[in-house]
Amino acid sequence: MRIRHLLVAAYRARAAVALTAAFAGVSVITASLAAASASAGWSHEAESHTVDITGVDFSFRINTHGGAEAGLVDIRFHNRGQHDHQAQLFRLNDGVTPDRFKADLLSGNLGSIFADSVPTGGAAILRPRDDQQVWDALQGGTYAVVCFVTGPDGVPHFAKGMLGFFPLKGTVSPAKLAALRPHERVQRQVITAHDLTYTMPKVLFRNRIYTFEDTDSQDVHEINLGRLMPGKSVADAKAYFARLALPGDPGPAPFWSEGGHGAILPGGHGWFRVDDDPGRYVAFCLVPDDQTGLPHAAMGMVVGFDVR
Repeated sequence: MRIRHLLVAAYRARAAVALTAAFAGVSVITASLAAASASAGWSHEAESHTVDITGVDFSFRINTHGGAEAGLVDIRFHNRGQHDHQAQLFRLNDGVTPDRFKADLLSGNLGSIFADSVPTGGAAILRPRDDQQVWDALQGGTYAVVCFVTGPDGVPHFAKGMLGFFPLKGTVSPAKLAALRPHERVQRQVITAHDLTYTMPKVLFRNRIYTFEDTDSQDVHEINLGRLMPGKSVADAKAYFARLALPGDPGPAPFWSEGGHGAILPGGHGWFRVDDDPGRYVAFCLVPDDQTGLPHAAMGMVVGFDVR
């Protein structure tokens, strides 16, 4: 199964847009989180809410358990399909309807997509029959769940039906939203995305929760985890991502998709549980550069680490 991100395909079709300009006009809900959390501290006890998202080939089943509310949302993504899937979240801007978001997404007008909404995390690409738990501090509103993975047929999964919506009720002040954290113990080591790299521990431990922060000055980032196949190296993964920038088939990925945290705005943060088999891994970002259109991984945003 090839990992093919919609935005990479859009670049090849010369339809990439300047994402920085598009983001400038949207409601940056998560942009205030880092500054507010510094004053609020980590001691706040949050009432979390659960949203279960199940991906199959090719649709989402979304269960808000009677109606989830704004605040710290426990998002549990279950891939029950036969292909790699993701559950990228977007909060629709006020006044944007699901029908409008869907129409803009299917049209390939990326500028309209990012004018319609804000990326707010969710679960990164996950292999079949696997699960990923993440926590995101979310304001009330309507959320879209999108799978951008594209298979060998060249059709992105959202075009086959992997697009869903769910509401979150209520409103939370930015300061309170920034102070929320998972009830479970979070590791002190924070993973930060910045300047086309990650600053992260050399070893992540199973069944631990890690904070993911985008500390870049302007770029949106995500963190995908890939477990390297036997005999494959970090260099093999970097070579694979470099081929994404070239015409033609890049060949099979040298790793299995093991989840991670979805894309967030600069200044945003979230949490994800590492529940993967021990081994050698790579962290990578498939969000495109606003200048070149290349996925960040093709520009070197690939970092090796171990899971124990």
